[in-house]
Amino acid sequence: MAGFGSWQLSLLALGMLVACSSAARIFVTLPMPWRSHHFVYHSVMRELAARGHEIDYLAAVPMKNQPPNIRHLPLIDNLKEQLERDRPEDMVQDWQTVFQYMSHHNIARNFKTIFSQDEVKKLLESDTKYDIVMSEFHLYQDISLAWVHKFKALAVCFMVLGDVSRSNELNGLPDNPSYMVDFMSPLSDEMSIFDRLYNTAEAIGSSLVHAYCARIHQNLVDEFMRYPGWETRPPLSELASDMALVLVNSHPAVSYTTPKSPHVKEIGGMTLTGSIELPKDLKSFMDSATDGVIFFNLGTNVDLGYVTRDGKLEELLKMFRRLKQKVIIKWTGDNMPHVVDDKIQILAWVPQQGILAHNNTKLFITHGGLQGTMETVYYGVPIVGIPIFADQPKNVKFMVIKGCGVQIDKRNMTGAALEWAINEVISNPKYKEAILKRSSMMRDSLVRPVDEAVYWIEYVLKHGKVLQPASVRLPFYKLYLLDVLAIYGAILLLLAYVTKCLVKSLLRMLFGGLSSKSRKSIKRD
Repeated sequence: MAGFGSWQLSLLALGMLVACSSAARIFVTLPMPWRSHHFVYHSVMRELAARGHEIDYLAAVPMKNQPPNIRHLPLIDNLKEQLERDRPEDMVQDWQTVFQYMSHHNIARNFKTIFSQDEVKKLLESDTKYDIVMSEFHLYQDISLAWVHKFKALAVCFMVLGDVSRSNELNGLPDNPSYMVDFMSPLSDEMSIFDRLYNTAEAIGSSLVHAYCARIHQNLVDEFMRYPGWETRPPLSELASDMALVLVNSHPAVSYTTPKSPHVKEIGGMTLTGSIELPKDLKSFMDSATDGVIFFNLGTNVDLGYVTRDGKLEELLKMFRRLKQKVIIKWTGDNMPHVVDDKIQILAWVPQQGILAHNNTKLFITHGGLQGTMETVYYGVPIVGIPIFADQPKNVKFMVIKGCGVQIDKRNMTGAALEWAINEVISNPKYKEAILKRSSMMRDSLVRPVDEAVYWIEYVLKHGKVLQPASVRLPFYKLYLLDVLAIYGAILLLLAYVTKCLVKSLLRMLFGGLSSKSRKSIKRD
């Protein structure tokens, strides 16, 4: 028995040695304090840590219950200042090109503060090595690409949003505005001639904005990201195309289906791994709702106190009291009201998945953020969408087109408009039926999305950039065959010129001969 125990221990030690030898060092950075983006990353990071990988996490938003092999390198969280300066509630998103420029400009302005911090300077001076650098590079965060060069690591771009046209271009897949829409577009994948004219103009305009703003990001990285050997760093535009893997948090159940490059993988549903357990008092409140529950949540970036100012809160509460259903309101911002009502609860924090998963939840009043959209589809709860900014109008429009809810304009969030929308969705079974079909699509999966994401990360760790298509390395003129078209054009022009010369010569021969004979005939006469 003693010998058998020693054999077991030896085998266990060998297994641990193999696990340690295959473990990677991964550097994850999310410089912008966008909480919903961080929560998506946390799911993948937690799973990577469970498989023995070591992760350094340079970010403003810490992870709750952080595993011991994840080390948080803190950045400042200035989200409140950002939202006070650029209120999403007041943003007008009529022109995608203009909003793209504003996004580039505002984020670049924040980078000056973020990349001046001590934690960044320590990393720039360190000789730490990593196998992978993972970030949301293609969403206005080009400056983070400098870490890829510094650490001589593989680059993994993890996009929390789908349908980012610029990302398609960087991944070697030319964008086609005849049916592909950007995440900020108000259009769908079925467009009239006028929609396609508009979408083409926006696509060209956005491309010009990205090209112009690339200089801003390049100047920033050259100023703030200096380390031994930084002079040999390729342009950010070149680094941005050199991804070993691109993970996209999207799914056909919640977004338009479009072609993808081979190294781009859809792994939508990262946040669906969370707990659906409810606190006792909230569970009791929902269990006793015989007519159902309405869940109202406009996300983490919207100040409800600001949105419901000038008497609008009282108007909405009066409307909610007229309904048969109970109401749960997630409050974001200052001055949370104290409401004593058996049918209404206003909370600063809510377990969103637990509420959506409850059998009594009849409706989700949402801003249309992608994570909330995935969760409400997964749990089969129809929506009333009130999109605020960014990708939210596109997400809500998709849901409305697929029959999963209705939309009201954020500028028309009155008691009357909201009451009509609530009664329409709850009383008409077609909305519930439509979203249950979407739910079935999302649940029909071979593996959990987080497991698939980790699989592909470990795949490129083993095999490198084998999934990357040649198109990412082609210059613009080659990718779009401009040189080939120029040669064909020159050949056609040459053929046209030769044909013209031949025709002229033939006409001279024909008509020249006839005129000569005519002159001889006249002389004889």
